[in-house]
Amino acid sequence: MNRDPRRSVGSPTSTSTLPTFLVIGAMKAGTTSLYHYLRDHPQVFMPQTKEVNFFNPLRNWRRGVGWYEAQFRDAPQDAIAIGEASTSYTKYPWIQDVPERIASVLGDIRLIYVVRDPIERMRSQYLHHLATGQEWRSIEEAFDQEPMYLNVSRYAFQLDRYAPFVAKGRILVVDSRDLRRDRLPTVRRIFEFLDVDPGWVPRTIEQEYLASAGRQMKAPSLRAIRRIPRVRTISTFVPQPVKTLKRRLTSGLATQPLDVERGVLSDDLRRELRRVLQDDVRRLRPYLGEDFDGWGIG
Repeated sequence: MNRDPRRSVGSPTSTSTLPTFLVIGAMKAGTTSLYHYLRDHPQVFMPQTKEVNFFNPLRNWRRGVGWYEAQFRDAPQDAIAIGEASTSYTKYPWIQDVPERIASVLGDIRLIYVVRDPIERMRSQYLHHLATGQEWRSIEEAFDQEPMYLNVSRYAFQLDRYAPFVAKGRILVVDSRDLRRDRLPTVRRIFEFLDVDPGWVPRTIEQEYLASAGRQMKAPSLRAIRRIPRVRTISTFVPQPVKTLKRRLTSGLATQPLDVERGVLSDDLRRELRRVLQDDVRRLRPYLGEDFDGWGIG
């Protein structure tokens, strides 16, 4: 008999420690910075590995709930909020059935979703993939041939997947501009959402993580290897400790500055993206309030 791929191996134990919240994305929207701000709070526990990726069937779902519980075993007993941040949780339809898996394991969970100008997010993801060797095409070709760039920026579309499983009041959508320009008030609003002391000021509050400016491209040999389809597939299943070791071993290889000019959009392409994204941005408005300007898109 075939097992439902949405069901994990095992179930939570009666004494298990599991997340009370998840940061579900979006990729290249500021989740790494938020992870560090949250992790600094004494009433919040997040594991050392930012992206646990348990509910992603291409990564760690097959490891089972017992493995997932182990990621949080160091959480102190007085921790009020326990969570993790995995941007793959909002990459439908490339990664499917994530909300169903989350509901089956975590039940009444709280979700934080950091969103960014969707076109700028697409550009940032393209440059990230260019730097790591996952991308080699022009930005026009990449956006035309790979629908994931657009779908990850369709935030209302991603939230639609969660609607049957998580009440709207338990989802906090954060505009990345607020996290950048009004950082402390925004972080305090997130603390309030998690029911932890909003007066705490993270020691890392002045830092911003993983900006594209000044980023280096991987060595040409490594980028060439990443272009091989089978290698890209295998790399998805490599455990995080192995990836960390690989980064250390290859850190001495020659790199080159990332050419951010390759992420420049033509006026025609930008207009077309605005047209395609307009309805999705409009549907996002109920999550972000009356002051949300829709990034000038919708």
